[in-house]
Amino acid sequence: MKSLGNWVVFGGMAAIFLASCFDPPEYSNIPAIEFESVTFIDVAKTSDADSLILVVRFKDGDGNMGLDGKDPLDTLYPYQSRTFFDTVNSNVGYYYPFKNGPFITYKTKRTNPAYDTLPGFEDPFNCVNWEIVRFSETEVDTFYFQRNANHYNIFVDYLVKNNDGTFSEFDWTKEFAYPQCGITFDGRFPILSKDLSKSAALDGRIRYSMTSTGFLILFSIKTLKLRVTIQDRLLNKSNVVESQEFTLQQIKKTG
Repeated sequence: MKSLGNWVVFGGMAAIFLASCFDPPEYSNIPAIEFESVTFIDVAKTSDADSLILVVRFKDGDGNMGLDGKDPLDTLYPYQSRTFFDTVNSNVGYYYPFKNGPFITYKTKRTNPAYDTLPGFEDPFNCVNWEIVRFSETEVDTFYFQRNANHYNIFVDYLVKNNDGTFSEFDWTKEFAYPQCGITFDGRFPILSKDLSKSAALDGRIRYSMTSTGFLILFSIKTLKLRVTIQDRLLNKSNVVESQEFTLQQIKKTG
């Protein structure tokens, strides 16, 4: 069995393989997906991360699929990763908080009764609602934020089978203590169309790889399912699909 070491290491990335045809098919502009496969890659070296790789087929009528990890516009509203809040005008701050700015901080929670119901700096909120920002060696502040699900375009839930045959979601964001909490395997796949200004149907496969040193430790011989949905650039969500039941041993390949 693999050791966690100090902490579990996580990561994710996506690779896309597209199919095309000469006569454009007619698909809905709401993306549709089908679950194709899931594979567990068990690497030989115990300190290296293993991979859980899922493949889904997709169809989309207007081809507005994917987010660019290098384009600054794809980090701004509505794709920002976190949303901070302006205390002066009660506006949402989509940009990163700055020193002495009108943002909700932990001091705001402690000193302003209007904000005293905000969660404390404790698990799991210290990872999913509070961010410590260091401006210099001596200047530090803690800002309140909310996660923005629209930062991602592929959403993956891990479902673990209970003794009674039902399944419960394994919540990665709350599983580990600060500062390792807040983990998510939701992620991004890149832009699929060569020209987003031209609407054109797309279909193909999305291959999404999730990495961790803790898969075997956390799930061992447990029975799992994956629940997946994707989203286009207009925030239209696809249907939700689930994998068949599996154990890591059943789907394992040696890396």
